[in-house]
Amino acid sequence: MKTIKNLYKIKSVYILLLSILLIVSCDDLLEETPIDVIDSEFLSTEAGLESGITGLYNLMRELYYPAGTDAPIQASGFFRIATDLGIARIASSWAYDPSQYSPTSIGPTGKWNQLYQIIERCNVIIAKAEGIDMDQNKKDKLVAQARAMRAEVYMEAYTIYNNIVLKTEPNTAVEYVPADPADIWALVNSDLDFAISKLDWTAELGRYGQGVVRHIRGNAAMWQEDWQEAADQYDAIVENATHYLVGLDEVFSGDRIHAESLYTYMFDQELASGNASAGGGATAFASMFVNRLYEAGSGEIIQAVEYGGQSFGWAFPNDYLESLYDQDNDNRFTTYYYDPSTYVVNNPDHPNYGQPFVSTEDNYRRFHFSLRKFHDENKPATSTDSYQNYIHYRFAETLLFGAEAHWRLGGSTDAKALEYINKVRRRAFNNDSSFDYTSITLDTYLEEHAREMALEHSRWFVLKRLGLLVERVNLHFMVGSNSTNVSNRIMQPHMVNYPIPQSEIDLMGGFPQPGY
Repeated sequence: MKTIKNLYKIKSVYILLLSILLIVSCDDLLEETPIDVIDSEFLSTEAGLESGITGLYNLMRELYYPAGTDAPIQASGFFRIATDLGIARIASSWAYDPSQYSPTSIGPTGKWNQLYQIIERCNVIIAKAEGIDMDQNKKDKLVAQARAMRAEVYMEAYTIYNNIVLKTEPNTAVEYVPADPADIWALVNSDLDFAISKLDWTAELGRYGQGVVRHIRGNAAMWQEDWQEAADQYDAIVENATHYLVGLDEVFSGDRIHAESLYTYMFDQELASGNASAGGGATAFASMFVNRLYEAGSGEIIQAVEYGGQSFGWAFPNDYLESLYDQDNDNRFTTYYYDPSTYVVNNPDHPNYGQPFVSTEDNYRRFHFSLRKFHDENKPATSTDSYQNYIHYRFAETLLFGAEAHWRLGGSTDAKALEYINKVRRRAFNNDSSFDYTSITLDTYLEEHAREMALEHSRWFVLKRLGLLVERVNLHFMVGSNSTNVSNRIMQPHMVNYPIPQSEIDLMGGFPQPGY
């Protein structure tokens, strides 16, 4: 069994820190709540700063891969499925529904609270670090990680909600007016540039290194349409060679800690007792996007690890996504997804035992194109609890984003753009150059991004950045409880901005939220 004990050095100190850091309630995150005495003293030492950074990684893990099935995971699931590539049965089935996609929805509320909780923790740690007497180089590396996370979270908050509050100092008055985008990007750029200047390419297990921070910096530059800065950042990652593509069957198997991973969020069942514990809490991602084959009325299938075991079947990749693959040649089709051609009747009490399973079901909860990226070979067949690691940033997307940046600079036949995007394609097509692109258009770029990065974190953000989210959601996003009632969901233009929680609007005295 994998272990992350090297990352979480002293469990008792870690849990104490998390208890301290979570004292401030979510509803009070933007109020002038002073740091308590224990918190202040704890973060005034080198050990406290070390543990404070570890606590930030825990909060980031909870932001993206939370335990449980309530608001945090619904918010996280939303950004994976409510794009042009998803079909929602339960998870995100409320997406873009005017009666539910509102300031009182639990998903938007949970996301806002999580983001500002992390921002406030970063602000505290960065401020307290200034007064700590310790080796300056070591301090700089720790502060660099906090600043990188602050930048990442502020960029996420801005690109999700649009109108946000900018706050960089703890225990200071807050002006409840939407921050100027120029000020937001100035902070994001400054924090990331500082982190790049202080961090090494090879990072301690579970910590940010230059690769992931440069990837985020390149993404920030893309939002600002600074194509040269973006290209420079992605080129630096490629040329350094710390990160590179691994075999297609390695990407989402084992511990997910390999050269393609720019950053992997880690879990350890031995240390796990919930979101605030050293090992994290049981997540539902391995069960969220997988059909419930074992419910087939024929009784031919029983729960089995190789088919995903116990699952929720909340949402799935849609027919449009499936249609993008060259199913005879693109190996991603049978690697990133469960391959129906390999389903075999596994119920030993059924007369068809051992024969190929062919479904006649019309309920996609029972039978549907299902995602394998989050498959957990160690998850018990009868449980939805998973403690596997999750790749959040990976080199394949660095290449795709680099291809876009160079295409913006040099046009459809730019050599570097084609080199980058074809690296991704060649891996998928057994290194066969006959499948290479000879030119790039927006459509070919988005289709390749879909094939490679489907149902990972970035698709919603890419479409929003390109101004295509509403158009493509209305074309392809589907909702329905089964195959007989599936329909498109109409997304209104203002819905590109996630609804700010009503509790925060009330607190901030009518903070503007156009369209809601």
